[in-house]
Amino acid sequence: MSKKPDQYSDEQEGGNDGRQIMLNPVPSSDPNEPLNWSTARKICNFTLVLAVTALIFTALSIQAIFWQLMVVDLNVTYTQLNRAMSVNFVGLAVGCVFFIPLAKKFGRRPVYLVSTALMLATSFWTSRLQSLAELYATNLLQGLAGATNESIVQITISDLFFVHHRGGMNGLYMTMVMIGSFLTPMAAGTQATNQGWRASYQALGITNAVLFVLFLFFYEETKYTPIIPGVDESPEATIDSIKADHKRDIECSTSRAETSPIPADHHELDYRIPMRTWRQRFALITYTPESIWPYFYRPFYVVASFPAVLFCALQYAFGVVWLTILSSTLSLVFPLPPYLFTSEQIGFMSVGPFIGNLIGSVYGGFLGDWSILFFSKRNKGYYEPEMRLYILHLPALAMAGGLIMFGATIARGMHWIYPSIGGALFGFGLGSISDAALTLVIDSYRDITGDAFTGVAFMRNAISIGIPFAISPWLSRSGAQNMFIACGFISLAITLTIVPMVIWGKRMRRATAERYRVMAGK
Repeated sequence: MSKKPDQYSDEQEGGNDGRQIMLNPVPSSDPNEPLNWSTARKICNFTLVLAVTALIFTALSIQAIFWQLMVVDLNVTYTQLNRAMSVNFVGLAVGCVFFIPLAKKFGRRPVYLVSTALMLATSFWTSRLQSLAELYATNLLQGLAGATNESIVQITISDLFFVHHRGGMNGLYMTMVMIGSFLTPMAAGTQATNQGWRASYQALGITNAVLFVLFLFFYEETKYTPIIPGVDESPEATIDSIKADHKRDIECSTSRAETSPIPADHHELDYRIPMRTWRQRFALITYTPESIWPYFYRPFYVVASFPAVLFCALQYAFGVVWLTILSSTLSLVFPLPPYLFTSEQIGFMSVGPFIGNLIGSVYGGFLGDWSILFFSKRNKGYYEPEMRLYILHLPALAMAGGLIMFGATIARGMHWIYPSIGGALFGFGLGSISDAALTLVIDSYRDITGDAFTGVAFMRNAISIGIPFAISPWLSRSGAQNMFIACGFISLAITLTIVPMVIWGKRMRRATAERYRVMAGK
């Protein structure tokens, strides 16, 4: 699927140095299209998305830090707390299948608002819960609320940014995921040690309330419904124009177009097109009349039908599996001798993975964006999505090695700095590979991004549901060293699927081009 519309450098006569940026996807001249928004407008929208990402992953991660305190306060066992984590994954798996079709049908804005409001309510409820049943219920609802974030952010990135920016934006997204997974739990652990674990959930609820207000007044709808010139904005005209627009985009992306793509410095907007009013930009619902039911089953078909999506699902799912095992092991092992860590100290063990992921997000995101420009130039100006995978051999080795180092050092009771270094290596691999895999799907199948990432999120959470049940027995039977050695080699086997994607990815995209054309045109 090598094509002129995807190229980034166009070596032409007349002294062009081969570094001219070509816009992909090809934008319209409508200033209302999110791709054509000003940088400040995009930053405002995407900053709110990043903030809610950090907040949601904070809510999904901090409970494991509190286990040592909750066992005493709620009179529950570690096994029951592991089950509560599994219930959370059930909510995450079900929620993405339920909410993302609504985002496609009614717009991104209402889904973000509902998700933030539900997370707000469950945060305050968790701060007051007294029973095991309430613990399970709040974990289920938090999973449902957080599920939207795992898919809708990638849809938003596709709405707002061109291909040569998406790696960096996904890098920022993965950084927010890791801030929520590792950095804010450190603050929560400190607060829990000094004020109690309930105070952390109260602070989370207050932050959610502030973010809900910001979303209500500052987050613009990024669902774009192009209007046929000279035709009134009616549902029928809108849906017809969407289908026509999809057909045009797909034909451009699956064949060598005769027309040139638009250079970044030559793209012009038609300001005769009236700007949308404040009410339209901040509408609670942006409705389009297509059938909603296919969106509920299409994600599963997309994962099974497109190798790049399945590849992304495997990388992302197993990355989260290792993250779950690592986080749970911290909570199970470090309160015991020889470490005898408090909740605050367990929280600070997240520094290593966070730093590693921060470096990994830069490596897989911004360096990934640079690498596709470099490899496109070497490929006579033609860009292939698989070029993002060329730099992932180092992260694959780092992830496996980090897991093994983490398990081997805690099994020997070595100084905490050594498992922290192992966690940092793991975080570097997770950030790099997840970023590249997510961006690969957006670049390859932009018009079915929602379906693709709903399927990816479902697979990631479905695989993770059973993991909390297995951690304690596995750790008791095999020991930390053998458990993490097994995790390391399984991780290496999964990440080495990068090799066949690099070799045969282009061929597989060509083989599925007609299938993609049909699905995106529906």
